[in-house]
Amino acid sequence: MSDTITVVAVLRAVDGAAAKVAEILHNAVEPSRAEAGCRGYVLHHDRSEDHKFVFVEHWAGMEAIEAHRQAPHYQAMGEALKGLLAEREVMLLDAQA
Repeated sequence: MSDTITVVAVLRAVDGAAAKVAEILHNAVEPSRAEAGCRGYVLHHDRSEDHKFVFVEHWAGMEAIEAHRQAPHYQAMGEALKGLLAEREVMLLDAQA
């Protein structure tokens, strides 16, 4: 089993906010990829639900995830998303095979 932790974050924008949410999320991608513990960081847009976005991230461990959560660009993203999300689900996953 790898030390890598996969994070899957599903975000649903409130009605009428999908374009703004997409812009905010896109702005977080490059700085997140540049973090020392980041092993992969991809933003997806659901083809069937215009307001649904999914991050699939790979991190070197919990320390890297905690550092990411404290990073200025992550904090700015959280502030910018206030009031724009109807739902947010975050899963921290360990590979089993």
